[in-house]
Amino acid sequence: MVDPPEDADFEEVARSFAALWHALTVAGGNAHGPERRRFLIDQVRNALDRGEDRLAGHDTTIIANTFLLEALVHEGATTRVHRARHRDLESLHAIKTLRPEQADDPVARTLLLREARIGGVIRHPNVAATQTLLRLADGRPALVLEWIDRSLADLVREAPLSVGGITQIIAAVLSGLDAIHAAGYVHGDLSLSNLRYPGDDLSRLKIGDFGIALETGRRHRDLDIAFAGRPQFAPPEQVAGQALDGRSDLHAAGLILSTLLDHCQETGAIVERLRRLATELARPQPQERPENAKAALHLLGGLDQEIPG
Repeated sequence: MVDPPEDADFEEVARSFAALWHALTVAGGNAHGPERRRFLIDQVRNALDRGEDRLAGHDTTIIANTFLLEALVHEGATTRVHRARHRDLESLHAIKTLRPEQADDPVARTLLLREARIGGVIRHPNVAATQTLLRLADGRPALVLEWIDRSLADLVREAPLSVGGITQIIAAVLSGLDAIHAAGYVHGDLSLSNLRYPGDDLSRLKIGDFGIALETGRRHRDLDIAFAGRPQFAPPEQVAGQALDGRSDLHAAGLILSTLLDHCQETGAIVERLRRLATELARPQPQERPENAKAALHLLGGLDQEIPG
């Protein structure tokens, strides 16, 4: 049997609740409209969720009573990514959440919610699908994503690449970038680990991780973060904290193409022309690069006709 709360504790909670209720209804009703009042109430629910979960010590291996977290596959400074299995459908998914100690970090939370919104508006065969956004018992957002088991980082460690395979990869990257840019965004974080494909099918390669994606023409400092991206692939304007556009992603694509060619044992005219394309994409100044991903695809298309299947 649970002991009743001490009278003093109960009275303190009752007084606090009465003050909160007054702020949300009487005082809030005079100062705020219905939408603002609903927002305030939702924030109170968030705070209660976080506090109750920390006290109760809930089982975190099952979330939303639906997904079983099977393995931690990536851990960053503010987020974690798990491979998860749907308990009824048996389907695999990637679930990205804030680290528990980041639960109250407003910048980290805002970035994850932005990632969900951006991923939700882009639908393309070469862009990893954002499936839904959940709220965990402790109030943290959890982003449910398409599970894709392999990355280019895995591929380059395993075996030399063929010219045909490299061409498939860069065509998929440029096609996905074209869709991202058409939606008004810059990915800003292309890397071998963020380019993923299922099984052995490079033609189905997809761009993932919109954690630091930006609206075209914005800078990362607009999101209250200093430098964001991978130094080995970031263009000069990103390193300098300047505004980005689609050509910034083309620079990263050019460096990725160059990296893939370094893992190719084939030689000849086609390889040299692909290297020249990589150089064109990764020119230091944005105005020196192709105008957009479509123009880069056109340049690749001329090469593709010369590459044996």
